Amino acid sequence: MSEISPEIKCERCSRSLHAERPVRLPDTHIYCAACCESMAAADFEMETGELFTRWIEKHPELVMKYQPLELTVRRFGFFFPMVLALLGLALIGYGIVQSIRQEVPALFLAAGLLVPIGVGLLWYAFEQDWLKKVLPLKILGFLFIAAIPVYGFMGCMKFGFAFGYIVLGAVVMAFFALLAVNGLQAYLRALNFKLSLKEGIFYLQHGSRSETFSADEVTKACIVRPGTVGATEGALELRDGRMLTLDTCLSDLHALGVVMDLRFRQEFPPSADDLARIRRENLRKIRGLS
Repeated sequence: MSEISPEIKCERCSRSLHAERPVRLPDTHIYCAACCESMAAADFEMETGELFTRWIEKHPELVMKYQPLELTVRRFGFFFPMVLALLGLALIGYGIVQSIRQEVPALFLAAGLLVPIGVGLLWYAFEQDWLKKVLPLKILGFLFIAAIPVYGFMGCMKFGFAFGYIVLGAVVMAFFALLAVNGLQAYLRALNFKLSLKEGIFYLQHGSRSETFSADEVTKACIVRPGTVGATEGALELRDGRMLTLDTCLSDLHALGVVMDLRFRQEFPPSADDLARIRRENLRKIRGLS
């Protein structure tokens, strides 16, 4: 005797799906088309122009990764300010040569070398929380930072354009070097990043690091909609307390948000009539009608 296959039911409305095609999501949950569409309509259909049930059938595996254009933007965000920072360094070198020709005192020029060294030490102390906890260090750091513009102003007033090149180059180099560091951090975060969800398992790869975890380990999810004002990322919280933050520029991130909503959100219209009403309300909003 052949075994009777277990009856497939929608995990939302518990309706038997023997007479219709069930919607199977990459996290292995099963829904009827009405429940799936009623949950996804407000967040997905109006932006893609395609039913979520049809879209998810084409994407049984959700793959979150940075698109080539985003990588190009981040790469440019590092190299362009780095080139300008190097131009600032060249301007400093030119100013030093001109200052030597005009016989600017060597001790006064050597004092300028203390500026980047001191700023670097202050930054290190700040990262180690020394600057926040030790009051004498905090006062010394404030006095040092306040003395930098005084030093530059005195040098420009006393030695003219020759020393002014050094000050201008230092300002340019410091400003664009900071932008270059931020751009490099953003580029390294995006480089070789891939998060995929297939058959209930998340596969995370970031550079040489790789990790897998079950979709059932995700206890909370917050995935923002594309174009949301002020939104920069989404987040998945795991059962062990770890938090995985995700940028909105990842592909398939919005679809992942809909899948997570189906798992966690309890308020949903379960009928086809409610689904049609939601679509009509969305069309009224788009057309500017009350």
